[in-house]
Amino acid sequence: MLLGINVSISLFGIPDNKPRFNNYPYTIQSVLKDEKKATFTAKTDVEPYLLKVYEEALSFKNNTEAGAILDTFAQIPFFCNIEMFLNTKFQRDLQRYSYSQDTKTPPYQGDYGSTPKLWLQKYFIIKGVINTYQNREVKKRGRKTKTNN
Repeated sequence: MLLGINVSISLFGIPDNKPRFNNYPYTIQSVLKDEKKATFTAKTDVEPYLLKVYEEALSFKNNTEAGAILDTFAQIPFFCNIEMFLNTKFQRDLQRYSYSQDTKTPPYQGDYGSTPKLWLQKYFIIKGVINTYQNREVKKRGRKTKTNN
């Protein structure tokens, strides 16, 4: 999921930092359906909460893993600063994906069977988030066109 959050950062950018999320402890109005408030006493409290947000997004009717990642990303500014999820390793994975897509070259030498399984998993997460984002954008534009006519 954190790789997907990094893909979302590359698609949407990073919203303004909220200073109140830099000092622990802090309490927020929860974005989760069955919680009224959430308190974070340390940075380590945020990732488990993020996972709950993802699981709830995944439970929505007809949602996919990639859709749940995008929905989770949209909720992050309400409970923490997105920068905390930026990960150099994931950013390099995104660069590798982009380079291989742009140049039509495999990310690793050899054929499909010699590509590391971990890279295949990462590839499908990246591709899924990007495709879901693009599909949602197309649907949004279609709705705007219909309302403008």
